[in-house]
Amino acid sequence: MKNVLLIDSGSGGINILKECVKVCPNCNFLMFCDDKNLPYGSKTKQQLQEITLQNLKDVYAFFKFDIVILACNTLSCTCLEACRKAFADKIFIGTVPAVKPALEKFEDGDVLVLATQATLGHNVLINKHPKLQKKSMPHLASDIDAHLDELDVLAEGLKAEFDGFLRQHGAPKAVVLGCTHYVAVKDLLGDIFGKTTEFFDSANGVARRLKSFVGEAEQGFQLQFMTTSNHGLLSKFWWWFNEG
Repeated sequence: MKNVLLIDSGSGGINILKECVKVCPNCNFLMFCDDKNLPYGSKTKQQLQEITLQNLKDVYAFFKFDIVILACNTLSCTCLEACRKAFADKIFIGTVPAVKPALEKFEDGDVLVLATQATLGHNVLINKHPKLQKKSMPHLASDIDAHLDELDVLAEGLKAEFDGFLRQHGAPKAVVLGCTHYVAVKDLLGDIFGKTTEFFDSANGVARRLKSFVGEAEQGFQLQFMTTSNHGLLSKFWWWFNEG
């Protein structure tokens, strides 16, 4: 049974974890939620690399991971190569915004990418398509973690956030959820944009990539959660994994 570490700043990685457990129910998973450093999206590339490499060293002291999933779009576009260089004998899987499948169905200008500023600035595929509509959501990941068990309280603020965009551009044909946290509010965003907007996220692609490394084995996964600051979040994160 492969030891698989998932890293994110909070609950976003759990959305990736859910799909990984569904597709690969034969791994020993550790979900590492680095809430001490939330949000990742406002930090520099150098800061993120220093934080992530130290986290990996600390975790490896007690969890000998075989595979690491950077279950965060921001970490994936800023830290993936540095991680592979530092841990050359380990497998690293990044999480990239699902721009490619969105562009297979829609024109560039009809696709809106919601992400952190770091992801919008560093993701290569996004920057190859300048006609993509882009919007940074600096506080949304933190707001989702703070209200994970009462997400409806975010509805009014999200509506106000997009009022100006909708007046200027109308509803997009596709929305790429370029932060793993944003999957939690997909239904709220659907109410704002309407039924004709299609949403794309990265969870299944990451899970299928994991499966390519672990193959088919006897089912029976193991799962642990870890936070770096607020241990009170553990019960909320377990609830989100099981019921959210």
